[in-house]
Amino acid sequence: MEQPSSPLALPPSALATIREALSCVVLGTIISTAVYGLTVLQAYIYFRHNNTSPRTRYFVAFLFALDTATIILTLYGFYDDFVTHFDDVLSFLKIPGTLALENLLTVLIGLLTQCFFAHRIWALSKGNVLLVSSIVILALCSFGPGVAISAHLWINTYIFSLGSLEVRMLAGFANGLSVICDLLIAAAMCMYLNTKRTGFRRTDSIIDRLMMYAINRGLLTATCQACHMILTIAFPGRLIYFPFALLDGKLYCNTLLATLNAQRAMRGDEPNIIEVGSHMLNPIDSSTAGHGSRRTLHGKLDSASASMPSIRKDFSGAGKAMVSRQ
Repeated sequence: MEQPSSPLALPPSALATIREALSCVVLGTIISTAVYGLTVLQAYIYFRHNNTSPRTRYFVAFLFALDTATIILTLYGFYDDFVTHFDDVLSFLKIPGTLALENLLTVLIGLLTQCFFAHRIWALSKGNVLLVSSIVILALCSFGPGVAISAHLWINTYIFSLGSLEVRMLAGFANGLSVICDLLIAAAMCMYLNTKRTGFRRTDSIIDRLMMYAINRGLLTATCQACHMILTIAFPGRLIYFPFALLDGKLYCNTLLATLNAQRAMRGDEPNIIEVGSHMLNPIDSSTAGHGSRRTLHGKLDSASASMPSIRKDFSGAGKAMVSRQ
């Protein structure tokens, strides 16, 4: 008996390909939207409670705006496929223009975040030109192929173009360099933070927590980029990598905000914080105290605290540092 033809008039293999692609799109959209919700919460906490420099706040606001734009573009593409062109199955095989724009903004978020941490490492390392230049060059070299992929997606609108050798090479190059850059940032921050140990339990505990955040941030973003790279190369022409592609920018923005908020929380753990502009001064050093300084809670420190160096003066060249007293 002859089997009824599919109402979609497509062979089973094509339907299976579409089903797999749509499942990856739906899964990636759901996960990225959930992570964006966490980013909104982090942004609310940051802007409500953080007293960083205006320059840092403007940078964070711009980064958050870019992340918001990526989720809008993703949801618009989702709506366009499943609502506007619901009766056109072949439209599922086309790449919406919003995806090209979303990819462009995502690689821009990655570049800005990596350069932000490079700036902090510059202050923490007291101007290590070779190290910071290496980080910036890696970030820029990763950004270039990302822009090229966005241009390719804009010109070649069919999903099968994602399996081309050009896209796979560009994606492997971009993601691979991002992995190296993120791991280098984490290693550099841990190395220089470790040199700031003083031997005091409380301050060394702060160093340990800062190092933990640096390692977790680097591993999280590097793992996402590595999965994106491996799945793109291993499964050409398929969207199995798509959830990781949507998560790339979300994780960069979220981990940066989480790091800034964690530093604020650690400052809250320490009652003796003296900020002068964007630097930290020893609370007993009257020769360097200037406008904007404030004394400790009781107006004095013991000799051990007086000799304790600033832990995070260099680390907070972008806006913060901390000194603790016993």
